[in-house]
Amino acid sequence: MITGLYIPGDSLLHRCPAGVKLIALVLIGIGLIAIDNLFLLCALAVVVAASYSAFAGLGVAPVWQATRAVLVWLGLIVLAQALLAGVEAAAETVVRLLILIWSAALVSYTSRLSDMAAVLERGLAAFKPLGVQPEKTAFMIALTLRLVPAIFAIARDVRDAQRARGVDASVVTAIVPALTRIMAHADAVSDALTARGYERWDTAP
Repeated sequence: MITGLYIPGDSLLHRCPAGVKLIALVLIGIGLIAIDNLFLLCALAVVVAASYSAFAGLGVAPVWQATRAVLVWLGLIVLAQALLAGVEAAAETVVRLLILIWSAALVSYTSRLSDMAAVLERGLAAFKPLGVQPEKTAFMIALTLRLVPAIFAIARDVRDAQRARGVDASVVTAIVPALTRIMAHADAVSDALTARGYERWDTAP
């Protein structure tokens, strides 16, 4: 079954239309470009993190889960930015990324895949004369939003399992088992799509 990151609930954000949440996510991304004050960025990060409990009823655990999935990449970005642009610029970049990651994850936690796909489909309908297939494109975008965090989670679980067994938890030793699990996950997704009739896209004109 394709469940993605969605966590069932009846909170304010769960009841909020998926379209509104996606628009808000885009506006947050645009707004972050204009903010160059570290204090304001940190304040916004606190607001987004607090929204998990205040508006979604999810507690703080999902915030850490969303962060943990990209922790290594954030560390590399901090190092590169600190060397190239200074510590303050590195801090601003990481806080911006955290806000985007937390916001995107919050949308996924409180939105069904089908709802997001429906919103994207309506938005892409205007491009149909250009050859765009709204149904297929919208579903693929929504599915990608769900599968990317799932892949990060698989890689993290593999490395945690290796550490628990005393195996050197390096990127190299994690590649094969991680790829095996990712391929198994892809097969499960493919089977689920086929069961729901999405194979029709392969022969669609």
